[in-house]
Amino acid sequence: MASKPQDGMILLPNRGPWGSRGGSGGSGGDQGGGNSGGGGGWNQKPSGGRNTDPDLDDMLRQAQDKFKNTFGGKRPSGDLDPGKAIFLLLGLLLLLWLGTGFYTVQPQENALILTFGKVTDTKTEAGLGYHLPGPIQEDIKLPVKTTQRIDIGFTPGSNGRNDVPHESTMLTGDANIVNIHFSVFWRIGDAEKYQFVIDDPEATVKKVAESAMREIIGRTKIQDAMTEGRDKIEMDTKDLMQKVLDEYLRRDENDKGSGVIINSVQLLSVDPPTPAVVDAFNDVQRARTDKERMNNDAETYKNNVITTVKGDAAKITLDAEAYKEATIKAAEGEAERFSTVYAAYAQSKDVTQKRMYLDTMQEILKNSHKIIVGDSKGAPVLPWMQVGKSAGLPQQAQ
Repeated sequence: MASKPQDGMILLPNRGPWGSRGGSGGSGGDQGGGNSGGGGGWNQKPSGGRNTDPDLDDMLRQAQDKFKNTFGGKRPSGDLDPGKAIFLLLGLLLLLWLGTGFYTVQPQENALILTFGKVTDTKTEAGLGYHLPGPIQEDIKLPVKTTQRIDIGFTPGSNGRNDVPHESTMLTGDANIVNIHFSVFWRIGDAEKYQFVIDDPEATVKKVAESAMREIIGRTKIQDAMTEGRDKIEMDTKDLMQKVLDEYLRRDENDKGSGVIINSVQLLSVDPPTPAVVDAFNDVQRARTDKERMNNDAETYKNNVITTVKGDAAKITLDAEAYKEATIKAAEGEAERFSTVYAAYAQSKDVTQKRMYLDTMQEILKNSHKIIVGDSKGAPVLPWMQVGKSAGLPQQAQ
């Protein structure tokens, strides 16, 4: 009778080293002696029951049947062809592996082709492309034609812009503090440099933008920054950012640049840090606007007056020139007439004197009032002449 196992002992299954039941040295089948003779050890069957452990030979046979049914059916002899199954499996895996080399480039993208980690080609045209599957080659696609935007000094919110003080607060050249919100618009110029020169391009662009703006504001007076100097600040910041990004080194002095192109810098607001100061500066700005408007009105009035005066002066000058010419011509005519009369007088004094008398009287009488005095009996008419209003007659007689 088998002894009960002691504590700490493990009963092993009653099968030999290769899964065969019974020992090679016994003649009693399941009861035969194994390596130890009569029982126990590797070949001993548990008492009082049937062995239920799976047979390794049966398991291998079932797996072989499933593999044969899946990868090649049965040969005429009914046996599995392992070579054909392996060949088909390897072919399928090879096709799947080669298919991973296809890639697509969108219109706004460029694709870098890397061979064992080194850039060997750049695909700039949109469409389907192919490279050797990984790990031999791989592709990195970058949106080189897309304009990207970075906001500095604020974050967009549902009610407008939310201020970020540690980014927006800056010191001006005249020791004043301002809050600046601005945006940078940029794109990828060189895909290879963009991918491999700087680790975090977007964070780098943002830091460079903030640093450049602080430097430009540090050279600008607060009044210029808040009024007419904004365009210059935007242009100077853009140029300084591009200069800094272009000086990033890749490997040596001849290989510079971060692959980033700055399109523009847009100042959204430049304000003092407190609301009270903001109101005061707004009042100053309104006053400056009013001053500018009044200066423009005064300049317009000045131009109108000057134009009018110049026109009047030109008219007076022309009138004077005309009067001068007329006076000269009249004087010349009178002189000519006098010379003619004098020549006639020199030849015939009596006739000339009478003619001059008649002409003079005609000139006088044509502008004078004439009164005829007489009666109804046919008395001789006595002519009486009034020269002007100095004759002393009553007003009604005139």
